[in-house]
Amino acid sequence: METGKLMDMVEIFEGLEDWRNAQQTRHPLSELPTIAVCAVLCGADDFEDISQ
Repeated sequence: METGKLMDMVEIFEGLEDWRNAQQTRHPLSELPTIAVCAVLCGADDFEDISQ
């Protein structure tokens, strides 16, 4: 995936309201669904696959 298209996807997810405690988060919320979408596009079938 081209870097520009990946950044567009991150920007879409930046509109999500982050309800998590800011002191207990490691990654911005927008990055989590972006990683999940990329993993599924690469063949991930479940959460364990996504974590790999």
